[in-house]
Amino acid sequence: MSIERIPPIGIFQFFKTGWDSKRMKQTLRNQLTNIVFLVLIVSAALAIYLLSRADGETAAQTATPIATESATESATPAPSGTETKKSSIRGVPESVFTTYLATSEVFSAEKSRHHAREYSLTYGDSSKTKATLIYEVIDGNLSSVEIDFPVLEEYKKKGKTEIEGFLYETYQKQQLALQDALTAILSELLPACDAKDELQLSSIRYWAEQVMQLKKSGSDFEDTLEGYHFLAYRSQGETQPELICIFYLT
Repeated sequence: MSIERIPPIGIFQFFKTGWDSKRMKQTLRNQLTNIVFLVLIVSAALAIYLLSRADGETAAQTATPIATESATESATPAPSGTETKKSSIRGVPESVFTTYLATSEVFSAEKSRHHAREYSLTYGDSSKTKATLIYEVIDGNLSSVEIDFPVLEEYKKKGKTEIEGFLYETYQKQQLALQDALTAILSELLPACDAKDELQLSSIRYWAEQVMQLKKSGSDFEDTLEGYHFLAYRSQGETQPELICIFYLT
């Protein structure tokens, strides 16, 4: 039996081939490890990028309303002194008031020839009652209204003579006519001055009642109601006593 001999070159080639195969496997393993590691790095970087982008959008959304609100507040001008002043004026425009005077069905109004903002008022048909109207204006709107009612000297008793009796009866009639005229004019005129339409008719009638109680020169009545100021007093006047009513709208 003969044994076949392997040439030396064949043996060397055999070991070389085995070594190359082993080396190739190791190289492939290293490359695969590198690839996996690279994939992990890329994935981690991508995750960090996405998270940082999401946080940035959330912060932007949170900050936007505040920035918008701040910008709106900055862009909105603060109310000026003129606007504040206008809001505190309760009087109607002068043109509206003069139109009302010309069209009132409760009394007739005749403009004075001497003063631009003075009128003579007449109330009633048979026993006519006269009154003088004077008003003031601020920035084109009514600021105050004054109404002066002439009155007779008070007669407390009829007296013994016919003249004294006549004067007493005349005084009583004039007082009744004055009360009707004063109540009607104030109830009609004062609400027409009020641009806010907040003045109560019951308050005006109460004021009229208090005015009629002023019997002596120098006596007065004053009342303030929700920003409205009413003042009345009795004056001796130049020719005869007067009941002076002033209504302030500022």
